[in-house]
Formats: sequence, structure tokens, C-alpha cells
Amino acid sequence: MTYIATYRNQATRIQVQEHTPGIFTVALGDKDYTVDFLEPQKNILSLIIEGKSYEVDVDAAPGSDTFGVMIKGDHYEIEVVEERKKKLAMKLAAGASGRQDLKSPMAGNVRSILVQPGDSVTVGQVLLILEAMKMQNEIKSPIDGIVGSVSAREGVTVSMGDPLCVIDPLPE
Repeated sequence: MTYIATYRNQATRIQVQEHTPGIFTVALGDKDYTVDFLEPQKNILSLIIEGKSYEVDVDAAPGSDTFGVMIKGDHYEIEVVEERKKKLAMKLAAGASGRQDLKSPMAGNVRSILVQPGDSVTVGQVLLILEAMKMQNEIKSPIDGIVGSVSAREGVTVSMGDPLCVIDPLPE
């Protein structure tokens, strides 16, 4: 899986591949790291990276891509987004217009639906939350408009490209 991690407006591409349960190769820039991962208690990670041990405290609000990370007493705010989702967000930020048929940017489980047909929505408003690989991903409206239909259902698994909902532009 490939992610984009952003810290202090500096984005870095990270590739993560699990080889055996708890053992990962993490490609960060042009360097590969072997990471032994264990979560002994909720939000506490025990990592062994290249033979060095780290205890990491991670905290994030549900549905958020921003994580508070504490390592050796130092606190970092890091945004971590799946690369495909980040690219989609960048396309949407470039400006969408007209009717928007929103499709799932990834395979996942529909965690919650926050709108109904007929609801007015604004650009950037969270419409629903998808959960993939224990991460909750917000699906936001690319335009100001009216929810035309919602084809996603809570608790149902969707594949990448499956229809989620339709947003019709506001009448002029």
C-alpha cells in the first residue's frame, strides 16, 4: 500500500508491504526499512526498525487523516493519506462542476452515511466515511449542491469505483 505522509507541509511518499504478520518493509524515499510492528495496547505501538526499538503513542480522531504521534517525548502532527485518495482530493480541489457521481476511491466498508437525498451540502462537507485497513476515510462533497441519491449502505463493503452518491449542482 502506498501513502503520502505530510509533516510541516512537507509530503513524503511511503510504501508499506507486509511480508509476514507484524513484519513490514517500509520504503521511505530511496531507503527501505525492515519494521517489526506490535500494538501491545490501544494506540501504543512497539516498533523495531533496523534493530532499534521505539515506543510510539499514536492518537487520531475518528475519521481523521491527521495523527498525533509521540516518540521519545517529542510530539508530531502528521497527515497520512492513501496515495490514491490524495490524488483524488487534488483533482477535486482543482475545481469540479456539474453533476457529481461520486465513486469509491478504494475498497472498504461503508462505516457511516451522513447525508440523505435532498440534503443541501457544501464543498468539502463530509458525506460518508469508508473504513479500509483500520483507517477511516472521509468522502467529501466536491461542490455545493443537493444530494440526488445515495447508493452506498452502512455496513456494506464497496469496491474501488463502486457508486456511492450523486451530488447535483445548486440551481442557478
